[in-house]
Amino acid sequence: MLFFTLFFAVNSTFAQNTTSSVVPLGQSIQIDLQYGAVVLGNDVLLTDDYWLRTGDAIKQVNSENVRTMEDVKTHIKDKEQITIHYERNKKMYTKEITSDQILKLLPFLKDATEGIGTLTYFDLETNEFGALGHQIVDHPSGLTPSFSEGSIYLSSILQIKKSIPGKPGYKITSHQNNTSPIGGVNENNVYGIFGKLEKNAIENIPMQEVEVADKEAITTGKAIMRTSIDGEKVQDFSIEITTVEDYLFQFTVIDKTLIEKTGGILQGMSGSPIIQQDKLIGVVTHMYVDKPKNGAALSIKEMMKKNP
Repeated sequence: MLFFTLFFAVNSTFAQNTTSSVVPLGQSIQIDLQYGAVVLGNDVLLTDDYWLRTGDAIKQVNSENVRTMEDVKTHIKDKEQITIHYERNKKMYTKEITSDQILKLLPFLKDATEGIGTLTYFDLETNEFGALGHQIVDHPSGLTPSFSEGSIYLSSILQIKKSIPGKPGYKITSHQNNTSPIGGVNENNVYGIFGKLEKNAIENIPMQEVEVADKEAITTGKAIMRTSIDGEKVQDFSIEITTVEDYLFQFTVIDKTLIEKTGGILQGMSGSPIIQQDKLIGVVTHMYVDKPKNGAALSIKEMMKKNP
């Protein structure tokens, strides 16, 4: 049975969260991470025997430091011969290439990654949010990106592509290019992304706190998944928790409205909070590709640890 992570595409700076109550959220967000470097997204053959490899980071072009794609384009303009300095596995290398070779290389370079996920919780005491329930991994490289800065934006669901067995569905979303981020990302850890929300964003989000449940409080039976599938509206949908093992649990979507519109779980739903008996118990992390009504979740207390 194929297991599917639901994100569609560091050293800790915060103390471990021991908060007893938080606000469960469920808003759909766009996540942007800026690498602070220009990185290869795929292996590229420059000559018959010289490869640049996925994850190589270009640090200089013609002895000029580069951090963005615009930097690269500026320093190669009108140049016939180009010298690149790049880092691989913490070692620096130098390569002379032609203008034709750099043009061949450009489509595989990137300075950022982005994707769609769901806000999980907000801590009123610390202003800290958590989202996703799993780490962002860059696709198609499969690498966990280091980043210089990150932002999240509220996104609006325009359309749903339904999940069917063997083919996960997804949300088609948008956010206005001139809108400000609602928060900054400080960490991209095993259990999600974490950062602080902006004050103006907080003013527009209902702040109803609930108790954070210990993993021992999670039981099989009915629960609520809070998520967004229509515009910016957040809704509660019924699920049935089927198994609980330590800090992980599995569930089945039983809400007829959600099944009719989405087919079950979608890409972009990772981070959706799960509430049982008026307590926040967990976060959606994965779906089963061949059974899209079935999903997997992580206990909220475990998520708040940020790492196993």
